[in-house]
Amino acid sequence: MKQMGFLLILMIILGMTCTACASEGANFGPQTTSGEPLWRLLSASDAVNSNLSKIETALADASLVLSETGIDGPAAQAVLSNLTMLDTAVIDCITIDANGIVREVEPMSFESVKGTNLKLQKHVNDTINTKLYSGFHFIKAVEGLYAIDSEMPVFDKNGTFMGTVSLMFNNSQFFGRVLAPFQPSSGNSKIWVSKADDGTILYETDPTQILLNKSSSMYLDYPELLKLFNRMSIERTGYGTYEFLDQSHGETIKKGCYWTTIPNEGTEMRLVLTLEL
Repeated sequence: MKQMGFLLILMIILGMTCTACASEGANFGPQTTSGEPLWRLLSASDAVNSNLSKIETALADASLVLSETGIDGPAAQAVLSNLTMLDTAVIDCITIDANGIVREVEPMSFESVKGTNLKLQKHVNDTINTKLYSGFHFIKAVEGLYAIDSEMPVFDKNGTFMGTVSLMFNNSQFFGRVLAPFQPSSGNSKIWVSKADDGTILYETDPTQILLNKSSSMYLDYPELLKLFNRMSIERTGYGTYEFLDQSHGETIKKGCYWTTIPNEGTEMRLVLTLEL
């Protein structure tokens, strides 16, 4: 009953936030879509939030242990090694001191980043300055790849700020695993994830679209899709219709989509359900 209440609330919100959609897709919306697709989106959103909360909790636990062990040495390495096993999408975990210098890293394959100053990364600098949890940020990492990173402050037993502990994960692998149970059976209907501001694709069942954004050449010939990207940048929930390539890129088809926001203090992200019409 609780889940049904959430579904009803989602449908009401989508309807209220998208009265302007009527002219662009009069035959598509919460009033004309069955409950099953919206249930998939709601369930997928719950799963993403749960898995991100799991990472946040693990970082908080690691921070408490590091307050006892310090952020250097074998004991700190053991904490980081344990943290890397939290999720198969984890790339590495590191400790950073109050000056922004990487002190320890696991796995050892990324040992080359030890000693690197990360204060030029805004979310790291902000965490050091505010001494507050960063949320999840999509970044270009010093390890040479794009990924999602999260920073948790570390304090010693006297409450003195020591630095941060971070966990970085592969966004495509993470969302692919979490969303797999909720993906529609049709290849042209799917759930995907994008950054709100520029539409960067963080996860797609079509891997050729991952890391593209609304300025990418693949999307420029589809004005309805570009219009939706712009709406998604400012509307936390909504729906609309557009034309775009099918999964095989063989033809252009009509699609409808619903989106909602992944709660996060860092990079604003949209969770999108696309349906073939």
